[in-house]
Amino acid sequence: MPPRIRITQDQIINTSIGIVREKGMESLNARAIAEMIGCSVHPIFRVYKSMDGLKEEVYQETEKIYNAAMYEAMGDPDNGFLNIGLAYIEFAKREKNLFKLLFMSDAFKSKSMLEIVDSTEGDDEVLEMISRMTGLDKPFSRELYAGVWLTAHGIASMYATNNCRFSDDEIRRLLNNSFKGLMMKLKSEEGEK
Repeated sequence: MPPRIRITQDQIINTSIGIVREKGMESLNARAIAEMIGCSVHPIFRVYKSMDGLKEEVYQETEKIYNAAMYEAMGDPDNGFLNIGLAYIEFAKREKNLFKLLFMSDAFKSKSMLEIVDSTEGDDEVLEMISRMTGLDKPFSRELYAGVWLTAHGIASMYATNNCRFSDDEIRRLLNNSFKGLMMKLKSEEGEK
């Protein structure tokens, strides 16, 4: 009798992320995973008690992929904040279905904009960078971050749904204008305190 092929948790997760990348989270099911791996559904349910547990782990792994892209964008101290916005939009262009899973699903249903900003991994580093760049204190830096993030999110969402035709120069200009305009307003408010 040939030895049984052992299906690993990594195989299941990597295959699941591949399915989500290609077809979206709604296409992720045990049969699709088993077909891609070349096994029955039994090994999948030996590792995961339910599809909900597997989907939660897929979500967490997708966050890691996203966070790695954002950390890479923060590398340039002079343009780090702009680069984060550009990287966010690029992630939506390149990884449409992973972007939709993270930012266009029920995950944000009950969160306010500032809660989303506060829950972002690396949040303190970004806020410190903004504060150094602008001279704004933390609450105003946080508000600036949220405002520019909304602009970037709007553009990124348009790319993720194939409704965007902005050039890279236009995107850079929109993000810069959003940043500069909101920064001037916040500096004025901070000065009035």
